[in-house]
Amino acid sequence: MKLINLDAAVLRNKLQGYLQGDEQYKAVFSYTKQRFSEANHLPAHNWAHAYRDTLNAIVIGEAEGADMKVVLPAITMHDIGFLYGADGRTHGAVGADKLGEYLKDGSIVYSKEMIEKIANCIRTHKGSMHNEKPEGLEAKVVADADLVEKFGPIGVYQNIRTFAEFNWPLEKNLERATEIFNLTLETETGKSIVEPGRQFVADFYKELSEATSPYIEDAT
Repeated sequence: MKLINLDAAVLRNKLQGYLQGDEQYKAVFSYTKQRFSEANHLPAHNWAHAYRDTLNAIVIGEAEGADMKVVLPAITMHDIGFLYGADGRTHGAVGADKLGEYLKDGSIVYSKEMIEKIANCIRTHKGSMHNEKPEGLEAKVVADADLVEKFGPIGVYQNIRTFAEFNWPLEKNLERATEIFNLTLETETGKSIVEPGRQFVADFYKELSEATSPYIEDAT
């Protein structure tokens, strides 16, 4: 089941076009790839995840008519809070607060106004996952691009890797079967992409729950 119905080569070519046409974003992409490639303690929120989300953002952002000069650096850097020791709940806010420092360390120069726009997207990129309300089209695109990763086969794959990263117990992982129905996307494009990937995740975790129930220790 593919949620993004675009040929891989087409998506890669689109990304290359943005990289070649925007030196600032090219620097963001290269520096962020380097930083996350060195962060071996992040098996889920790693460069591969940021790269997939970036491609998601191209699909959603172009369809919605968003300002890609804001969307692309924001989605590529959306998880930098983890590089500063933040956890799953705080990494959006920490990443937004640390954005200026992060860019300075990478010798990447943006205007104060642009940094504020990018930070706004990073701060609320968890969207309905954390009951956040992204403001503005670009922030909504970034939130949806990240949330797409929770649906379909990649959603299952990414959740299992997150389980390992945060050392979640199996019982918490199984909560995804019901949580997936509470997630809402911000854009019409995002909403159209994730169905029927929602049911795929719910069905997988329902079967996993049934298969593992004999092995879960009774806490009573």
